[in-house]
Amino acid sequence: MSDYALEDLQAVDERCRTIVTGELGFEAPDVVYHLVPAEEVYYAAANGLPARYSSARWGARFDAMYGRYRRGEERIYELIFNTRPVHAYLMEGNSLVGQTLVIAHCLGHGYVFEHNAWLGAVDRQIMPRVLSAAHRISDYMAQHGRERVEGLLDACHAVAVHQPQAQLIRKAGTSEPEHRPAEYDALFPEEVEAERRRIAEERDALRRRFPREPEQDLLGFVERHARALADWERDVISIVRSEQGYFLPQMRTKILNEGAAVLVHQEVCQRLFLPTNQYWEYEQLNAGVVQPHPGPVNPYNLGIALLREVMRIATEPDDEDRERWGWAGEADPFERVRTVLRSYDDEALVREFLTPRVCERCRLFAYERLQRDPRRIRVSSREADDVRAALVAQVSTSGIPRVEIVDADFGRRGELLLDHRHEGVGLDPEYARGTLVELARLWGKRCVARTIQGDDAQRRMWFAGSPDGSSEQGFGEPR
Repeated sequence: MSDYALEDLQAVDERCRTIVTGELGFEAPDVVYHLVPAEEVYYAAANGLPARYSSARWGARFDAMYGRYRRGEERIYELIFNTRPVHAYLMEGNSLVGQTLVIAHCLGHGYVFEHNAWLGAVDRQIMPRVLSAAHRISDYMAQHGRERVEGLLDACHAVAVHQPQAQLIRKAGTSEPEHRPAEYDALFPEEVEAERRRIAEERDALRRRFPREPEQDLLGFVERHARALADWERDVISIVRSEQGYFLPQMRTKILNEGAAVLVHQEVCQRLFLPTNQYWEYEQLNAGVVQPHPGPVNPYNLGIALLREVMRIATEPDDEDRERWGWAGEADPFERVRTVLRSYDDEALVREFLTPRVCERCRLFAYERLQRDPRRIRVSSREADDVRAALVAQVSTSGIPRVEIVDADFGRRGELLLDHRHEGVGLDPEYARGTLVELARLWGKRCVARTIQGDDAQRRMWFAGSPDGSSEQGFGEPR
């Protein structure tokens, strides 16, 4: 049982907000807190958003997450959603110290939600559309059968993450080739005419190519151009695609966002002058949040280490820091952090501020898989430059392979041809074949993906999936 009332939480919120805005200078937006049971917290966490459509995928995720909570293996202390206004869940049963940390933590998230340029693409008015989408999908399940709609949702989920990651960057389109007159063209009429014919053929081929530019938005392309889809199926595809688009910018700012939240809750709780027993409890909770993970990088741990490094450079730089950063030693640490939070994403944050100090503090190292047994790894380097390169490669792609549609009439059979751009993230054969089967079910015809084996650009492979569930793979050019 909790030893506090709602009025106590309201007082904590007011005290935390006064410190955040008045002493730290973080202008956080309004946050609406919901004190809810653990089941509701885990249900919303499994779904990704409250009141989202019913799906067996969310149910399986809830069972796994809530089971770990019941066994004492994990505990979600806070859950926050980037909406306007921001909504956050506080779990019933948390102590007042735990709720204090969570409230301060959420104010840090709120500042990033409101001010970070990379999150400007997030639809913060998404909740009414989420609720409407849930009702429509429920109606489709009643009309067409739950199994059929669940199958469509599974196919959409398999490829929904394949959308442009850097949504603030727009690549210039391919310009049409054209002949540029030269001074001595009149002396070589035959060569000039041949060149003009070649350019005309290239221009005609470019105009016939569909899509005109490689398309990274797989679901969007299917929604617009698949011929066999019913209207309700296009609506389901649109729902999954738009809701996935809500999460993508936040995936690019995970480390920065969690670092900001930890920085705020640490600074606030230190300024609250908690009694000794409560401060000891806070330190235990904080240590559990920021401790390094033995496997994947803990974004809380790395995020706060990077932001603390920014503050150190602003106040206590060494000679190397002064050469690299013009503001080193001459900036207000919180103002410099706010500047970073407003304009950086994870890639920029790691690329600029992952120093040897941060690597040592977070116990980071680069590793490689053993060729004789890919399931095993070994440490390949502890040098900051190598760790930085490996980590930048991870955060710049979020671990998602870059796959683009390059031909929507492959083999003149209406099949999809996709190219895998090898940018440090390869294709797992089993996963690739399974994903192509799901894409083929949406497209209505066979889908083929070209790639390379390992890092050998000369060793070309291809995978294919068909709407009937069959898949294949081979070497060389796909057939």
